[in-house]
Amino acid sequence: MAARDVKLNTLTFGWLKPLLAKRPRMAPARGPARRRALVAVAAGFLVFVAIQATLSGTSAVTHLVADPVYGDKVRRLQRLERTAPPKTPRVILLGTSRTGYGFVAGRVQAAATEAGTPAVVFNFGVPGAGPITHLIYLKRLLADGHRPDLLILEVLPPLLANLPDGPFEGRMLKGDLLTRSEIEFVGRYAMPVDRLLGQWRDATLSPLYEHRFKLVGRIFPSAIPWQLRYDWGRTPDPNGWNASDLETVSDEQRERGIAGATAEYRDLLRHDLPAGPSVAALRDLLALCRDEHIPVALTVLPEATTFRALYPASTELKLSRFFTELTAEFGCPITDARTWIGDDVFLDNHHLLRTGATTFTDRLAGDVILPFLRARSLREAR
Repeated sequence: MAARDVKLNTLTFGWLKPLLAKRPRMAPARGPARRRALVAVAAGFLVFVAIQATLSGTSAVTHLVADPVYGDKVRRLQRLERTAPPKTPRVILLGTSRTGYGFVAGRVQAAATEAGTPAVVFNFGVPGAGPITHLIYLKRLLADGHRPDLLILEVLPPLLANLPDGPFEGRMLKGDLLTRSEIEFVGRYAMPVDRLLGQWRDATLSPLYEHRFKLVGRIFPSAIPWQLRYDWGRTPDPNGWNASDLETVSDEQRERGIAGATAEYRDLLRHDLPAGPSVAALRDLLALCRDEHIPVALTVLPEATTFRALYPASTELKLSRFFTELTAEFGCPITDARTWIGDDVFLDNHHLLRTGATTFTDRLAGDVILPFLRARSLREAR
């Protein structure tokens, strides 16, 4: 029995012995694996460099990457120009967020067509833009062939304050939105050139990081907060109007808006204005239009009574004299629309809701834009 048991055990478990037996360890083939790892790392690095170089190069030829708000606005303007008949005049309103909310450009375009004086009418209002930014934008538009036949230029009085640390725009404007030559140009208006150049260099050397919010905001906007998306220029309105999302606001909402606007602008209006580099930029912009034979109409957009109450009496007198001087020097009429709209159609106390925007737009069209287009049409008919 013992011999039989041994034999059975041998038959049953003998096949395990080769597997259980110790075998000499073979050295791992490190050479090929290491080479594959190095190739993968090198390929990843080259792809990363290629993406950076592509973004940097793209930023040099289009504003869609570095300054997407401007780039998107221009793209919408181009669409209107392409669909309009040849030699159709362009009316562009260049301004701040007040303009963005308050000017229904498509409504004016439709009215001009009905009146027999068709025109391309576009809202180029951009938050935080002032005379210096407007001058940059106008130079870009002219360089790219988007010459206005009538430029309506918003003047926001608080942005004309002579501040000890330079123009108010300098606190908001970033160097990664500009070209190097533009940064050198704005230096003449006491802008923070060193900071702007530093931001520009960072964006040139590492565009994937510096433009990350702009890129994500275009591809996957819901992934980041609205204030980081740079999507102001991607308004659904083909004529550039950034209509308020709200039809009405409650008293509580308006009070919060008034408090925010008061905190932002009250101190600005306590400084000397209009004076300083921003005024110089405004004069240079008007001089450029005069040299280019571009008609200009200045406008101050509507303000609620709580905003107008922030102006010191002495500032009101200075503004009145200043506007008179500009009209005499450059031949540009000015429309002071601050009192045109009642307080109940403001989002806060200086940004218009939809109904306020419609009211303001119709009056500006009737007073300024349509008369200009009719006069132009008569001149061409002679």
